[in-house]
Amino acid sequence: MKTIDSIQRVVDEEMIEVMCRLEAANNTKLALLLQDIGKDELALIGELIQMYCMSDALCRGLTAMLREKRLGSPSDFAFLLNDADVLLHTKKEAKQTDLNIDTAGIISAVETIEMHRIFRHTFSHWVVKSYIDERFLVAFTRSKSDAEKRDGATLDDGKAKLMVFRIDDLLTELKKVKGHCRFLSELHLYLENSTTT
Repeated sequence: MKTIDSIQRVVDEEMIEVMCRLEAANNTKLALLLQDIGKDELALIGELIQMYCMSDALCRGLTAMLREKRLGSPSDFAFLLNDADVLLHTKKEAKQTDLNIDTAGIISAVETIEMHRIFRHTFSHWVVKSYIDERFLVAFTRSKSDAEKRDGATLDDGKAKLMVFRIDDLLTELKKVKGHCRFLSELHLYLENSTTT
């Protein structure tokens, strides 16, 4: 029976092998390693993007309600934030509230959602293909600004930056985001009802 450590090592080695094959391939070989994504992959990508958008909307609403409770007056502040700042302000408001709500749960949900911004950004702006074994998605861009946002490294002329995602891992992460969205939605509803009574 394999240990968790040895399974993780195999998974990491597989990912590294795929990355190395892709990075070493010229355009002709690359075309043989990649194929268009199918309906299932498109649905997964769409769901990841949409769940992130939903979490953004829920965090904006939550930030607005917590701020209103704290300051005593409504404000459109939360709805004017750029998307990179929404999660930061949601955590800040959760830490400052004196309401009897699950602030640790809010912070945990926001931190998990924060880690998933990469999916929303990548799948919204990069081209996505399926690796030939159909267990990985490969996203790539030639946009220098998009590439630099990913890791700060400058993209050389004519090169593409790529990211590899294991489909099973994406499905696991999607479940996490859905769970956190469900929690935030229930909290949102609770706060909405408590403001009207």
